[in-house]
Amino acid sequence: MLHKKYSSSAVFWRFCLWCLLLLLQTASSFAQESTGKFYIKGRIISKADDAEWRHTVYLSKLSSINDFFVSSPRLIVDSARIRKNGEFAFKRTGIIEKNTFYRLDVVTKNNPESAFGKFGSTEENYVILLLNPHTQIEFETELGHFNYALKPIKMDAANLAICGFYDMARAIRKSEELMLSKRPKKGEPLSDVLDMVKDKKKRANDFRAAQEIKIQSVIDTLKNPYVSLFAFVAHFRGDSAFCIKMNNRYQTEIPQSKYASELSDAIYDFLYTLPVGSQAPEFALPDKNGKIIKLSDQRGKFVLIDFWASWCIPCRMENKEIIKPLHNRYASSDRFTILSISMDTDKEKWLNALETDQLDWTELCDLKGVSSVVARQYRVTDVPVIYVIDPDGKIIAKNLHGKELEDFIVRKIEGN
Repeated sequence: MLHKKYSSSAVFWRFCLWCLLLLLQTASSFAQESTGKFYIKGRIISKADDAEWRHTVYLSKLSSINDFFVSSPRLIVDSARIRKNGEFAFKRTGIIEKNTFYRLDVVTKNNPESAFGKFGSTEENYVILLLNPHTQIEFETELGHFNYALKPIKMDAANLAICGFYDMARAIRKSEELMLSKRPKKGEPLSDVLDMVKDKKKRANDFRAAQEIKIQSVIDTLKNPYVSLFAFVAHFRGDSAFCIKMNNRYQTEIPQSKYASELSDAIYDFLYTLPVGSQAPEFALPDKNGKIIKLSDQRGKFVLIDFWASWCIPCRMENKEIIKPLHNRYASSDRFTILSISMDTDKEKWLNALETDQLDWTELCDLKGVSSVVARQYRVTDVPVIYVIDPDGKIIAKNLHGKELEDFIVRKIEGN
């Protein structure tokens, strides 16, 4: 599965056919009620690089929509050893809650084991599943490509739809990367190079717009509201009308869901509290040396404002896996900067975190926590919170995380 090349259109129609067959298979896909006992059984197909990986599969509960992203931490609720024949299994029914998302991870040997999933992750080494106390799943996959190489043997409609959505989104992204990878030939006239760059940008923008319509159509028509909600969060783009439409659906179909309730609050905040397009509030805060830094000092640049804290595991993971690579990539750019604002109240713990995590961009803190004026200005009651500001000082994105945040920044800075 990993090495196949699909056109985005072919993947889209394959996914639609897949969903149609699944709907014929089950009258109520999201109930997943069964008389059988819960289990997840997997078999690892042996590959040459297996020695790099820890031969354990971790099962983690995703309690919040903020846990749906690559860099999110996971509370590990169970683990299973991979036997010599490549097989592993989870069978502890009592730990599985109804209509709750869980995540299966494998990690390399240099990642320490912990009750919390602090280990680094990529899109290839985890699978997200919607589980119930009677779910029964069997599949084959590879350690190095735990997601991409997954081949279902026995899987309910909801989880097949999740795999299908990932399949489609991944193929679209690969098609876009291929489109943008074209480079001018050596010695081409400058005018031809500029025309190629201009054409590439236009084709990429047109491609994104077309794919966005397709993806929204899939999210809208997914029969299972839990799977639809997951896809909506994983592919959040900030389309106001689509946000309202899908929120209305989830509040009607799964009003008791903790995910739907949390998403409703997030959408309200996104649309009505410092909405995209509004002017970012000015602030002035001291850095670790006591120098006062103002937001307005950054005018003319794209600014990533990152609210975090030393005690926030998701924040520190995102600093390591997303924000630090962005800083390293654009450290010499005069178009982009990062302002990290800590909600710490203990200076020593804040400074220790900066040193431990080696955060060497602009770090600000007035040691007032969420009682800080800037926290109230930006409606920060918990962390992490992300804002992206354009060169004119207007908010252009809120609370993007993981790959979505990285892709957004790259598009803005590199102009694709």
